Amino acid sequence: MTIWIPTLDRSKPLYLAIADAMARDVETGLLARGDRLPPQRDLAWKLGVTLGTVTRAYREAELRGLLSGEVGRGSFVRLESPVPPLSGLPADQFEQIDLSHAIPPPVITPQEFDQALVSVMRDPKKLGLLDYSPPEGFAQHRAMAVQWLKRSGIDVDERDVFITAGAQLGLLLALQANAAPGERVMAETINYALLRSTFKAANVEPLCLGQDQEGLLPDALEKAAANGQSRLLYLVPTLQNPTTHTMSRQRRDEIVAIARKHDVIIIEDDIFRLLDDRVQPPTFYSLAPERTVHVTGLSKTMAPGLRLGLVATPRGHDRLLRSHLRSMSPRSVGLAGEMARHWISSGKADDILARIRLELARRRAAFLEVFKDFNLHCAPGAPFAWLELPPDWNGSRFAAALRVRRILVTPGSAFDLSGKQQGNQFVRICFGSPQTHWRPLQSFETILSILHAGDDENFAPVA
Repeated sequence: MTIWIPTLDRSKPLYLAIADAMARDVETGLLARGDRLPPQRDLAWKLGVTLGTVTRAYREAELRGLLSGEVGRGSFVRLESPVPPLSGLPADQFEQIDLSHAIPPPVITPQEFDQALVSVMRDPKKLGLLDYSPPEGFAQHRAMAVQWLKRSGIDVDERDVFITAGAQLGLLLALQANAAPGERVMAETINYALLRSTFKAANVEPLCLGQDQEGLLPDALEKAAANGQSRLLYLVPTLQNPTTHTMSRQRRDEIVAIARKHDVIIIEDDIFRLLDDRVQPPTFYSLAPERTVHVTGLSKTMAPGLRLGLVATPRGHDRLLRSHLRSMSPRSVGLAGEMARHWISSGKADDILARIRLELARRRAAFLEVFKDFNLHCAPGAPFAWLELPPDWNGSRFAAALRVRRILVTPGSAFDLSGKQQGNQFVRICFGSPQTHWRPLQSFETILSILHAGDDENFAPVA
């Protein structure tokens, strides 16, 4: 056994410091390939750290290709040259708590990741994944999409389903395929933060409509459609971003009736639907399949890095989107699609989704307890909350005050599609990251303390 006591850079997380020291000592020759490393408990005692820290460090080193473990024999420096690790987060990232992204908490285990990769490795046709996919996506991934969409009550033919590199791209393509340049698209005023830039990229203009606790107001839609101001409508009907509102069946029926009356096309962004395990009202695609383009994806229900958008078009309208896809050539990612297909076909996706729901529910419950005395919107299943600030704060200054404390949230003005700074009395606080459960809870307490302290007129953000 090699006597190895590394010199650690204690300015970074200790498990990373140990793994980095191992890489350095292998590179300099202090550790020779094939050397047996100290038992984890012994090294923990010598370094004055916890056993868990050393266990995590050895696991990190194994992921980097620095060592291999053998049951009953110990851990050894690998004989072959290690593969450089993926670029990691900067050290200060571990001190920053990002509550600004609506992503699911990370629940997929290394074993589940490995199993998906092994499934790809065993496929005799795997090299086909290195080819360009058809514009509409590989056939096996479209079949996977049909299977996944059934969870939302959508029955669709494979011909009418398209795979894109993320739901965001799916939305962009749906807009471009259905709108003429410069055309106006109806949408709720308080809406998805990236919608303005998406509309701009699609060369369309927003037509902002009123909303209430259920979402889009039917009267506002009726007026705009009757006046011929627009023939396209964008909606997030379930767990709307950022308000978390879900439209009732009655409201959906009213909107469908107006859309049919005035021949309005509905673009339904249903990316968050499956996070709420309660029975949901039918999708607009189910209620009005002849005029609805349904857009969803896997980044909110499995992992944010699975950039796979699923787009279902009205029956017989596939040619329009397919033609547009061919001209744009937005090829989907084959390997990510195969990993998702393994999880969905094996049933593992159901388990992953259940764990995401459970962890989000825990974080949501903690948030509601901490902010029980404040006005907020946070429906079951929502991966974020829409928090109303006291009168002495506004969203932009509050987000800046938190940023100084290395907590990131999004001010309400970012969600104003009209660009008139509406909603700036709110902030959106997300629950998906970071990985450990206690860090968001810690940040909730910090946010509460700043709310109680009030806005200091002399406050100046410091970089």
